[in-house]
Amino acid sequence: MKALGFFILSVAITASLAVNGQIESSPATQGEAAAEQEIRGWLDHWRKAVSAKDVDRVMDLYTDDVVAYDLVPPLQYVGKPAYRGDWQQFFSQYDSDLHIETRDLHVGATGEFGYATGLQMISGTRKHGGKSGVWVRFTSLYRKVNGKWLDFHDHVSVPVDIEYGKALLDLKP
Repeated sequence: MKALGFFILSVAITASLAVNGQIESSPATQGEAAAEQEIRGWLDHWRKAVSAKDVDRVMDLYTDDVVAYDLVPPLQYVGKPAYRGDWQQFFSQYDSDLHIETRDLHVGATGEFGYATGLQMISGTRKHGGKSGVWVRFTSLYRKVNGKWLDFHDHVSVPVDIEYGKALLDLKP
């Protein structure tokens, strides 16, 4: 009985120390946490570059062989030149800086690969003066290249009413 009591006490103390951050996590866990923070930093750089409509800064965040599935045709963009054209077309539609709001963000990384998923509100003032704003779903995949996280796959979408073949642009989280 004493052994069981000691075991339970040991588990409780260990759990308490772990919750309070007094036990260091394993190197793999620390590495993954650092990678996740780096990817969150990547997202912040991306948001600032998009808000400034700076296509060069945006494209610096992608691999040369990026593949992207965007909201607008064609079905896919393959390579930086094609994706750059998509971004240039997008930016040309706006007078003002764009605003990006992210919700339900999930970030993970293992080794040289990482991901981010979530919802983003992209809003701004269009060239014709109207305001726009739509929530989209996104998934981005990253790989470490020369010590730097770069996006090699983007997927942006909105839900669709299958029966009527219409995008549902007014949904909110």
